[in-house]
Amino acid sequence: MTETKIQGLPFSVSWRALQIFSAYRVILSLSLLLFYQLQPEVTFLGKDNPQLFYTTALFFFAFSIVAMALSLFLKRLYFLQLEAQVFIDIILIILMMNASGGNVSGLGVLIAVSTSAASILTGNPAALGFSILASAAVLGEELYSNLSGNKQSGMTQVGILSITFMATSLLSFYLTRRIIETEHVAEESIKGLENMEQLNEQIIQFMTTGVLVVDGQNSIRLINRSAWIHLGMPELGMPESTKSRRLEQVSTPLARQLNLWRRKNSYRSKPFKNTATGPNLLPNFSPIGNSKENAIIFLEDTSFLNQQAQSLKLASLGRLTASIAHEIRNPLGALSHAAQLMKESDEVDPTNLGLVEIIEKNTERVNGIIENIMKLSQRAKVQVKEINLSQYLPIMLKEYSSGKEIPPQVSTQFQTKNLIIHFDLSQLSQILTNLIDNAARYSEINTGEATVQLMVGVEPHSNTAFLDVIDRGAGISPELSEKIFEPFFTTSRSGTGLGLYLSRELCEANRARLDFIPVPTGGSCFRISFSAANLTQR
Repeated sequence: MTETKIQGLPFSVSWRALQIFSAYRVILSLSLLLFYQLQPEVTFLGKDNPQLFYTTALFFFAFSIVAMALSLFLKRLYFLQLEAQVFIDIILIILMMNASGGNVSGLGVLIAVSTSAASILTGNPAALGFSILASAAVLGEELYSNLSGNKQSGMTQVGILSITFMATSLLSFYLTRRIIETEHVAEESIKGLENMEQLNEQIIQFMTTGVLVVDGQNSIRLINRSAWIHLGMPELGMPESTKSRRLEQVSTPLARQLNLWRRKNSYRSKPFKNTATGPNLLPNFSPIGNSKENAIIFLEDTSFLNQQAQSLKLASLGRLTASIAHEIRNPLGALSHAAQLMKESDEVDPTNLGLVEIIEKNTERVNGIIENIMKLSQRAKVQVKEINLSQYLPIMLKEYSSGKEIPPQVSTQFQTKNLIIHFDLSQLSQILTNLIDNAARYSEINTGEATVQLMVGVEPHSNTAFLDVIDRGAGISPELSEKIFEPFFTTSRSGTGLGLYLSRELCEANRARLDFIPVPTGGSCFRISFSAANLTQR
């Protein structure tokens, strides 16, 4: 809320100045009264008319006390209070001058303080009228004294005082206007800096790169939305709730790397995952100033860079495959057809039928590789639909099982029912078919039974919906888990190494993520995490 201003100055500043002026008047009036009473035989005060001086000084003190109280407790009628004090000062000081010998007493200089205060506290040219009034009052006092025959003429002192009143008032007014103008310029500069700060903060908040500012105690002073999401925080939360928390509470791996960077001059940061289903993050550290105590941390999502590199690689591979696909398929089709004819022929030696089956399997495998690569290079545009997982999964599993001679045992568990996602229906079916096939195969290899478990729920920490495909296989070693999503990487002799890669690509096309999560009791879990952009709960 903008503070009310008086003559260009903030309301509180103006009243504070008036209170200081009122306090000065109390001290001045009390001092004059005390000087007169303590040493009446020495002081020149009231030498011509002691009773007039004492009465005026006493009234001056009483009025100053009242004015001081009004300035403290009545925050109204600012100009009236100020003008009344200055006007009364001129009258009372003139009376005390007259009682103390006129202009030669030197009391007239005190009027200059009041007239200058009027110019300073109002910042208005009209305040110069008090200087004119003071000059006229001093002249009137001098004329009255001369006519009364109390003293000789002192017109020179009157002229000097009048010039003093005008000079101090003009100078005070000029300096006050300069101060007010300087304050206005400073306020405009502050507003400009505040606007620039807000603009910079908005730019930082909407950067795709995560940004954190950490002090020497590892307390977070700034965190933008990208860093908030990269570190696995709720996407609908506010980054401000993380401020002033220690970095170790938000990300232990990042805090560890920050401490290593502070200790080692040649430290090279390494990618890390803050959560099991989070992206691979590469931190870059930059000191603020000459010391590494305060630092800026930039978090880059390396999965996006890796995805771009893989996309370029597969785009080139897809163009090459598209140009030679028909050249490969023609002889491949001939080989497959010849093997089928040989298998049906009565003239083939039964001992060679095994060789014929090898030819058929390998031609199918080569054809499958070509088709998968063609799918990657010619992937259709995503057709997003609203999907209720509670209704979709039973239908999908029924269609999946109908296409299998011996379907696996697939169980479903819904931690959250009626979870609505926005996803391409055919692509989701393609992803789940591939994941269920893999899970059933490795479960059967390890236990002898093709069992798969599907689980639907919402992560309580990040409020992210997920769909897990869990098997009872032997699990995946940490060394291999870093490679399973790379194209053409496979541990199966019959696999093409493109299934998991294609599944992850399809998930990312639908603004979701596919991650591998080790199961502590054995087996593997492949989790599809749906972002807030494609999540609805009913």
